[in-house]
Amino acid sequence: MRILFAIQKLDKKLGGAERFSINLIKALLQRGHKISVACYSWDKKYEELGIDFIRIPKARLFHDPWEEYSKSLKEEIEKLEAKPDIVCGLTQMYPQDVHRFAGGIYAYWLPKKYPRTWFFQKFMPRNRRILAFEKKLYDPKNLGYAVAISEMDKRLLQKYYDFPEERIVTIYNGIDQEEFHDRGRAEAREKLTKANAVDPKTRIVLFSANNYKRKGLPEAVEALLKTKDPSKFTLVVIGKPDKGLRSALKRKIGDKFKTVWLSRVDDPAEYYRGSDIMLFPTHYDSFANVTAEAMLCGLPLITTKDAGGAEMVTENVNGFVVDDSSKVDEMAKALDLLLDEEKLNSFSQNAPNTAKGLTIELCAQNFEALFQKVISFKK
Repeated sequence: MRILFAIQKLDKKLGGAERFSINLIKALLQRGHKISVACYSWDKKYEELGIDFIRIPKARLFHDPWEEYSKSLKEEIEKLEAKPDIVCGLTQMYPQDVHRFAGGIYAYWLPKKYPRTWFFQKFMPRNRRILAFEKKLYDPKNLGYAVAISEMDKRLLQKYYDFPEERIVTIYNGIDQEEFHDRGRAEAREKLTKANAVDPKTRIVLFSANNYKRKGLPEAVEALLKTKDPSKFTLVVIGKPDKGLRSALKRKIGDKFKTVWLSRVDDPAEYYRGSDIMLFPTHYDSFANVTAEAMLCGLPLITTKDAGGAEMVTENVNGFVVDDSSKVDEMAKALDLLLDEEKLNSFSQNAPNTAKGLTIELCAQNFEALFQKVISFKK
């Protein structure tokens, strides 16, 4: 098959979505498919894989970036002598044969983002634009099949846009299990504690995200402060820093517990293996790769029902799920329970079991089967 993927940037250093995209593309190349990628920019080393890159110009000033991307891509496809069999969007654009919606449903997120003013927010120009575009994106005339990355988002797409259920497929992300595994945890923990002056007797709690606020870092801090003895914990934060929020949280924490603040790191798996617990009280997340990656590295997961990754959690076996990010007292209780060495070890042993099914190979097979189905659908 000739498959064209649409994504704004292809560089796995940027985050989980980009890591997923390059892993999927590599797997499909290995299965003999011809891959083109249309994007603004990419890591030059990926050219060696045999990918045909199509450069999409960035949106003009004061123009809708998604509308501009959609228009530019359509023009570039018209220029191609050999047209793709499948156009698969890994970003917001239309029309397309398959769209993997990993960024969630904005119509659901808006009232959660602005709980007090959301009714007025939906009339603000930016939000009106996004909602209008989302409606076009999920119009069955513009989209063949939608790929949800969690059952949660599948339900939300049906609820908000009445997209035909038979044209929604749930395909969980594939994780590189050569990189993310639970081997060598003791060595990784020793390295982390020594490099960052962390007391090895404390419970190391990991928070990893490029959006502090949406993914619940303030609530994670609040939960730690509400534990019986916060000094028994160390918080390690990985991701693109929000300097203003970080400064405010530092002031709030004071000397109550140790914190390690890092930006993006080249080897996140080493930090996962060096930690004890993954705390991810997200306000809404389709299925953050970091949750599965951390569990593969042996970390129990504490998260919310608004996380697609919660589907991997068996309560009180490999983690805990609270109703929403406001339940900081419940998260604090879960953290206190995991101070027990025997319980933590049991959770850590159980953590990888569910996530081990999320292989890149299975994900690629599922996408390949869907693409074949779509070709028949188009005919």
